Amino acid sequence: MLRYWTRHDQNGVYSTVQDTKTLTLHVLARAGLGQTHSFQSAIDSPEPATEMNYRDSISLILQNAVIVMMFPPKLLLLPFLPKKLTKVGNAIITFKKYMADVLNEEKSMIFQRNPGAENLMSSLVRASEEASQTTSQQGSAGLTTDEIFGNMFIFNSAGHETTANTLSYGILLLAAHPKWQKWVTEEVLHVLKDGTSEMWNYDDAFPRLKRCRAVMFETLRLFSPVLSIPKYTGDQGQYLTINNKHHFIPAKTLVLPNTMALHTHPRYWGEDALAWRPSRWIVTSTEQSNGANLEFFDEESLHVPMQGTFVPWSEGARVCPGKKFAQVEFVAAVAALFRTHHLNPIVRSGEDAGNARQRILDMVIDSNMGFLLQIRNPTSVSVEWIPN
Repeated sequence: MLRYWTRHDQNGVYSTVQDTKTLTLHVLARAGLGQTHSFQSAIDSPEPATEMNYRDSISLILQNAVIVMMFPPKLLLLPFLPKKLTKVGNAIITFKKYMADVLNEEKSMIFQRNPGAENLMSSLVRASEEASQTTSQQGSAGLTTDEIFGNMFIFNSAGHETTANTLSYGILLLAAHPKWQKWVTEEVLHVLKDGTSEMWNYDDAFPRLKRCRAVMFETLRLFSPVLSIPKYTGDQGQYLTINNKHHFIPAKTLVLPNTMALHTHPRYWGEDALAWRPSRWIVTSTEQSNGANLEFFDEESLHVPMQGTFVPWSEGARVCPGKKFAQVEFVAAVAALFRTHHLNPIVRSGEDAGNARQRILDMVIDSNMGFLLQIRNPTSVSVEWIPN
């Protein structure tokens, strides 16, 4: 993706939002089924293909998630339906075929006692087989094929645009704030000063890339993809204590907490709660530093907000199971991008750099809620990636 972005002319890159969706889809394809694909920007015309591949099928399914949830695949394949709908139906069939092929291959490797692949499908199949072999209750252990496919679909649908949105918002906000871009780059260059990205080690790098995570957390605080996380009381009512007052919520009541209000409340986030300031997440024992002291970065730690005040992945027993996966993906992407390059908005005729950065902020703030929070006009501003 970075190689594609750096090949642009003086007009810059308009496709940041769409391209991060492509990137996260590729990550999910590799982690889920072991599928790898070469990067192609969403704005480029795709090469003609005789058949749909895994990436294209899941991409089309996710773009039409509402249709997929409303209609069964057989109905979408009826010949008299519009071509757009039958294409979605074919995408579902293709997606299931790819999953079935990988599942059968994994089961074959289990039978032959081979180690198998390192992906989510492999983990689900092997865990299911182990559970089936260790239980004596017939039919109560292990996952059915449909359950494995369902888990794979949820993994893709829940982890695609949510992470892509956060990454694109974070990149554009860094373009609008050169101070914070320099701040996060200092850490990346300190932690990952040697070797290529292929040599990075999770245990060594991820815990030390605290500023990268601070950028992610601050972006999620103000631009969380999901503005409300539905909760349900179930068969029993529950008490909620607010300002030392007890409020009873009846049984079978749907509750929609306003996460945006929670994430911007001055009581928890200070008087500048509406400002995008990643440093609010960093705690250090040293009051001031210009970044020259190499040990200074390792003295920093991440701020832990009060329980219940920062919930982009929900929390408690029903916290999002993909929380760590999303964090690692975001941090790896930011580190790979800003280790070798920096980012500027393209300055239009008659404006200065400050005006260009303000245009980015205006574009980001002009967001609306569709299936998720999204920038209303993501191609209205272009950026350029420049080698450090």
